[in-house]
Amino acid sequence: MVGGLQKVGGNNPKFYFMEKGERPKRDYEDKFPEELPTLEDVKEALGVVVWCKFLDCKYNQEVKGLQRTSGTLLKNSTYSPLSEQEAIWSGVCTRDEIAINYTTVTNHKDKIKVPSCFVASTTKTGHIDFSKLLQPDGSPWGGNIDSQHPSDAGYGGLDSNNIYGG
Repeated sequence: MVGGLQKVGGNNPKFYFMEKGERPKRDYEDKFPEELPTLEDVKEALGVVVWCKFLDCKYNQEVKGLQRTSGTLLKNSTYSPLSEQEAIWSGVCTRDEIAINYTTVTNHKDKIKVPSCFVASTTKTGHIDFSKLLQPDGSPWGGNIDSQHPSDAGYGGLDSNNIYGG
């Protein structure tokens, strides 16, 4: 689902969009900002330059005015991409150590090994925020654990074989 539409009141609809905003249209050419005029300056400021298109990674950084083209990275001046926007590299990885993994992709009969970043990470930690499981008054959703006490009428009260004599 890309988005949604909900009627709020009267004739005022409320729109929801799940996708991120559109990427800016860029010119297909190498660019360097004034403060980093050469690739050597970029390497000195950022270390080894690893261009990356995974913009959701928390280590990916875009420097305003800095971008490279696939033709330059391939060292092929005659390279002509089908889509210029897809052949522009504007994100730089800022991790001090990078690991490349091979992921096997299968389509019908073929198995292709595709290089992928092993250390890519989004801002999500993988841990559950248990405070999100509480109701506004601080009690847990689904009732209170103390309500499960054997003396409670709802705990085995209808079962004639329960050990609590219900």
